[in-house]
Amino acid sequence: MKLAVTLNETLKNKTTVNQAVVKWLSWTARGCLAPLTAAFGGIVSQEVLKALTGKFSPLQQWLYFDTMEIFETLDSTNSDQFQPRGDRYDALRACVGESICHKLRNLNVFIVGCGAIGCEMLKNFALLGISTGSEQGMITITDPDLIEKSNLNRQFLFRPQHIQKPKSYTAAAATLTINPQMKIDSHLNKVCPSTENIYNDNFYTQVDVVVTALDNVEARRYVDSRCVSNQCPLLDSGTMGTKGHTEVIVPKLTESYNSHRDPPEEEIPFCTLKSFPALIEHTIQWSRDKFESSFSYKPSMYNKFWDTYISIDNVLKRMEKGESLEGSFQAVKLISRWPTDWHHCVSLARVKFEKYFHHKAVQLLHSFPLDTKLKDGSLFWQSPKRPPCPIQFDINDELHYSFIASAARLFAAIYRIPYTEQDISKESVSRLLSEVKIPKFTPSAKQIETDENVKKSDQAKLAVSSEEERVAIELLNQARRVGVANKDHLHMMPVSFEKDNDINGHIDFITAASNIRAKMYNIDTADRLKTKRIAGRIIPAIATATAAVSGLVALEVIKLVGSHPFEAYRNCFFNLAIPIIVFTEPAAVKRTQIRNDISFTIWDRWTIYGAADFTLLNFIDAVKETYKVEPTMVVHGVKMLYVPVMPGHVKRLKLTMQKLVKPTVDRKYVDLTVSFAAESDGDEDLPGPPVRYYFRPEAN
Repeated sequence: MKLAVTLNETLKNKTTVNQAVVKWLSWTARGCLAPLTAAFGGIVSQEVLKALTGKFSPLQQWLYFDTMEIFETLDSTNSDQFQPRGDRYDALRACVGESICHKLRNLNVFIVGCGAIGCEMLKNFALLGISTGSEQGMITITDPDLIEKSNLNRQFLFRPQHIQKPKSYTAAAATLTINPQMKIDSHLNKVCPSTENIYNDNFYTQVDVVVTALDNVEARRYVDSRCVSNQCPLLDSGTMGTKGHTEVIVPKLTESYNSHRDPPEEEIPFCTLKSFPALIEHTIQWSRDKFESSFSYKPSMYNKFWDTYISIDNVLKRMEKGESLEGSFQAVKLISRWPTDWHHCVSLARVKFEKYFHHKAVQLLHSFPLDTKLKDGSLFWQSPKRPPCPIQFDINDELHYSFIASAARLFAAIYRIPYTEQDISKESVSRLLSEVKIPKFTPSAKQIETDENVKKSDQAKLAVSSEEERVAIELLNQARRVGVANKDHLHMMPVSFEKDNDINGHIDFITAASNIRAKMYNIDTADRLKTKRIAGRIIPAIATATAAVSGLVALEVIKLVGSHPFEAYRNCFFNLAIPIIVFTEPAAVKRTQIRNDISFTIWDRWTIYGAADFTLLNFIDAVKETYKVEPTMVVHGVKMLYVPVMPGHVKRLKLTMQKLVKPTVDRKYVDLTVSFAAESDGDEDLPGPPVRYYFRPEAN
């Protein structure tokens, strides 16, 4: 301190010496806080990229931020806590002391997701010595995904030889090379309602902190709800390109992730995708939908139908008797068109081309001629609607050839038809196409949807009309006569979209189909890379932002372990491109008032213990007696157990809770939503905290 004061006196522009900063800087100068270096490393690396590429705005000469809030609670800690002990954690110990190091070693962590952030998080935890205790401490990590080629640029624990291997197992093995003392339990499960038998309440009660490394909002909301239900701290983070955020959620202190909601993403209207595209994104999504329908959904539906009905003869007899079989028309159409060789696959592709890019345009212009006017006298074909131009097939057009070749390959895949590299050459395909007969198209009087509010119909609804039943019988009889309908053709091979395999033809099909449709509507085309990004729903990602958010989250882990006060925690939002970095305190938990003397927060939970003969009326009386307020409505999930104004609900008061809820054999309790009457007449009922109802008395 004396040195700092003396040095300040020599300066022309003297300043006030911050004694706390000087104290902790000198105290920790021989230490190193790995998460802080990771965060700074991400920021500095982005600056290096800016210098090399000239892209984005550089820092204005100076950036400073500290984590003094970690050290302020250590003021009274014995100095012996910070002394070196000759192990790999001396630099960490110099910053936070041995007691926190010990707690980190015994920490139980649940990491959900093992992508870019998950990999960085494991690295930070390895450097902090988390879950390295000899008796306690465990990191449980789960991720159902396999490693893809596109992951390698930012998920640094993975290498080319790991492609198509499980992320969680591979990341755990790589992390153990950084710190062999760590204990990691790897899973391949999603964290969702269907896995609550694995990640149950007992599991969460043994976890000290949950860390999410997820890429979608719904999964975050579900994990958050489980953490709130089980009073477990949650650290969330995410990135999109150079943007990143971190959020700390602490029981009893902060709001939860579900306390705030972003507006839902707007979907492209169905009529826009089907008939009136205006952007390349519309044609790419249309192409992706066609891929899923033709090569994934229909083959899966086909397999389900024949798994259900098994015999062709049995199906034909039942249909001839007038029995309606769900999915029969679609299944019979597919079996009647079953290709026998590569030539037939090329024919199917050529017919699809004509249907998608010629017949559809002719039909649309037939239904809405160019001079069509609306009721108000304005032209139907005006921005954003673009009139289509029917496409004439030309084998010398690379897009046309690419569509035929990729579509034929996909048909060959689902029908298990062999082909060679020579078969997909332009010369070979051109020769086969010369023999294909294109069916003549006659425009129909069918109605074309123009209302943007109409949603896409559910493909699962496979009701069959009487005319379709008649056609299906004819097709099936014809298929039997020519030998196509046989037991070897009762199973197709559905294709799952894979964007990272450049030789499977998936992106080739979508790129060709999208760009031909774009030309049909006079829309600017997109290259293969842009098409792959949009069709594959690839979220822009860069390792610099990932390193920064994971470092910031790991700093919050240290605060949680040290039981720091509310003021010590920090949420962060940054955009390294601008650059901007904003730290804020998390939102304090809100308290809801039911009565003058009764209030609750999202972290509160009321508890009622019942018995086998406990009725709904007993439950309502128990809540009233225990918490001094009478329920006016009881809801279980989406099921209304008791709403007095609903017909027949008053009679439910005499029914047992067991009969109303119908719990599984191993279910000990159920969480119910209960509302209470407002103090003033005419006001809406007030929601209360979740009421956990146990089916057995407390002693059991």
